[in-house]
Amino acid sequence: MRAALIAFALIVAGCAGLGQRIAAPKVDVVAVRLDRVQDARAYFGVTVELANPNPQPIDVEGFDAALAVEGEVVATATLVAPVRVPANATARAELAAQTGVDVLVRAAIAAMRRGAATAPGHGPSLQYAIEGTAVFNGGMRVPFVRRGELGQGSAPGTPR
Repeated sequence: MRAALIAFALIVAGCAGLGQRIAAPKVDVVAVRLDRVQDARAYFGVTVELANPNPQPIDVEGFDAALAVEGEVVATATLVAPVRVPANATARAELAAQTGVDVLVRAAIAAMRRGAATAPGHGPSLQYAIEGTAVFNGGMRVPFVRRGELGQGSAPGTPR
């Protein structure tokens, strides 16, 4: 009887390693925007689209992301609210980041030095990069990166 229980335990333990693996979700940054400047702080919003190719829902545990403006890392972006991505579907996540206005002033000076185009009455467009990983349930980490321009002349909240 004892030998049968040990054999059964070994079979169950062996089958546990054969569990279905979760396919990596896809992470795409849809937009990076300067939402507002208030007092001495600049607030950024980042919209991310998540695609789940799995037959079961997955949860986003968080993001580890750095936002750089004109080549200088200015802030870390964090998940605003928990997100569950349904099975074989997509969902959007919102990230937030903030930094001092002084960083934006230095970035605008750097942009002018590189010859960034400016519209009359507006500041230069600033180059950004956001890079990091999305962390899903079970600790799965999926890298992402996006580069583009923030339009200082556009209304806050308008992606560019």
